[in-house]
Order: sequence, then structure tokens, then C-alpha cells
Amino acid sequence: SLDVGGNKIGPTGATAIAEALRFNAVLTNLRLGYNDIRDEGAVAIADALRVNGVLKSLNLRLNDIRDEGAAAIADALAVNGVLTELDLSYNDIEDTGAEALASALRVNAVLTHLDLGNNRIRDQGAAAIAEALRGNGLTNLVLTRNHIGDEGAAALASALRVNEVLKALSLGENRIRDEGAKAIGQALRVNGVLTHLDLGNNRIRHQGAAAIAEALRDNGVLTNLSLWGNYIGPEGAKAIGGALAVNGVLTSLNLGYNQIRAKGAAAIAEALRGNGVMTELNVAWNSIGPAGAAAIAEALRGNAVLTNLRGNAGLTNLVLWENNIGNEGAKALAAALRVNGVLKSIDLRANSLGDEGQKAIYDAVSGREGFELRM
Repeated sequence: SLDVGGNKIGPTGATAIAEALRFNAVLTNLRLGYNDIRDEGAVAIADALRVNGVLKSLNLRLNDIRDEGAAAIADALAVNGVLTELDLSYNDIEDTGAEALASALRVNAVLTHLDLGNNRIRDQGAAAIAEALRGNGLTNLVLTRNHIGDEGAAALASALRVNEVLKALSLGENRIRDEGAKAIGQALRVNGVLTHLDLGNNRIRHQGAAAIAEALRDNGVLTNLSLWGNYIGPEGAKAIGGALAVNGVLTSLNLGYNQIRAKGAAAIAEALRGNGVMTELNVAWNSIGPAGAAAIAEALRGNAVLTNLRGNAGLTNLVLWENNIGNEGAKALAAALRVNGVLKSIDLRANSLGDEGQKAIYDAVSGREGFELRM
């Protein structure tokens, strides 16, 4: 393993390392991130990958690699039979580069992890990658923080209907709206492989959340779902809550920063009463107030599974005031904590609990070994 990340070696340094890779028969993990190698350096590394028979993991993040460099890497992937992990995140790859990589994925049978997050891939590039997923061996695909909208999401959803190997898909911080979420929801109803899905920080509202929720009623494999930073509101939370009442697989759910408010929190809380598998729930920054906190507290009294609950945490500014659970909410949670014996972590920062509320929480968890409390 060799890590020379963050050394600004540039194209010249990358070329020297590439030359060594041609003959090296030992190195399996190479990290070249944040080195400004640009396309010239990427081309040199790609040439080495054509003949190198041992390197399994390559990190080229933050290198100002553009479509030319991505195309060279893609050409190498088409003939390389060893590399299993490739990180090209935080570069400047656009649709042309994504299409070249997609073409390589159609014939590459060994790459399992591909990170293309923080690039400039739009719907066209996403569609090309989606087409490759129909017969590819990738198990983990990261497309976070690109420019993918509903069209690209729909293409990826179509691929998920037939893909039998992809286990984790990250689409956070894109431009996906309700139509894209609906397409993904339809795919989840028939997909029997995907376990982790990140749709955080998109533009999904309650209609899209309802489609995802409907899929959760039938899906028997998805264990981790993030809808952080969308606009699902109380109605979207209600739909998700209804699905949780019958879903027996999802263990981690992130609904933070969605303005679900007290009504949405109550719906999620109601679902927790009968849910026997959820272990981690994030409802931070949702303006749930004392009423929402009380609803979740009541659910905790009878829930014997939930181990990690993130409360309505937030900033010490106006957003904090809007998220105030107050002393009453804190007291309700404290009462629940006294009888709940499985919760291991609770984050209640920035809720203006006051001395009375803080004392109630502290007293409730006092003496619980290993308990993580953040206020």
C-alpha cells in the first residue's frame, strides 16, 4: 500500500509513478488523491493500468481530471482484469467522460466500487452509466453531488429493475425531484439486491416520499435509507411512517432537515411502536417541538430495538429556536429513557432545554455505561 496523497506531485510525478507501476508486482493499493495530476497524469496512470496485474485499489480524487483523463482510465478498465476499487471523485468529469467509463463498465468484469461523486455528470452521463449497470458487476456506485435530475434518476431506476449485484447507490446532492423519486420507488418494489440508498439533499417533496414509502411496504432487502435535506414535510413523513409499520427490514432511516414538524414526528413515532427492526433514526432539524419530542418519547417506552436516536439537533441561531423541544419535551424523553433499556445514543443539541430539561435527561441516563449523550 502506498499513500502519496496531498503532495502536489502534478503530471510529472504521476508519470514517474505510472512508469514504476508497469513493472511493480507487489503494490495493491495506491492513493494519489489531491495531487493536481490533471489529464496528463491520468493518461500516464491509465497506460500503466493496461499492463499492471496486481493493483486492486486506486484513489485519484481531487486531481482536476476531466473527460480526456476519464476516457483514458476507461480505456484501461476495458482491458484491466484486477482493479476492484476506483475513486474519481472531486474531479471535473462531465457526460463525455461518464459515457466513456460506462462503455468500459460493460466489458469490465472485476470493478466492484466506483466513486464518481462531486463531478459534473448530468442526465446524459447518468443514463449511460445506468445502461452499463444492466449487466455490470459493480456493487457500490457513488454519484453524489453531480447534476443528475429526474431523467437520469429514471434511467438509473430502470437499470435497478434488472440489476442483480448493486448493493449501495449514492445519489445525494443532485437535482432529483418527485418524478425521479417515483421512478426509483417503482424500481425498489422489484429490486432484490440494493441495501443502501442515499437520496439526501435533493428536491423530493411529499409525493416522491410517498412513492418511496409505498416501495418500502414490498421491498425486503433495503436496510439503509437517507432522505436527508429534502422537502417531504409532515405528509411525506406520514407516508414513510405507514410503511415502517409493516416493513421488517429497514434498520437505519435518515429524515433530517425535512420540516416534518410535530405531526410528522408523531407519525414516525406511531410506526416505531410496532417496528421491531429499526436501530437508527435521524430526525434532526425538523421543528418537531415539545409535542413531537413527546410522541417519540412515548414510542421509546415500548420500543426495544432502537439504539441510536438523533433528536432535533441544530444550529445556535434562528433554526435552533424553531427546533426547540423545550423543558417539556426533555422531560418526556427523560421519562422514556428511564424505562427504555436499549437506547445507546441520543443527540439533543441546540434545543434550549434549560437547566430543568438538561437535569432531567442527565438523571435519566446517569450510570448507563457506554451511553452517548449530546446536548
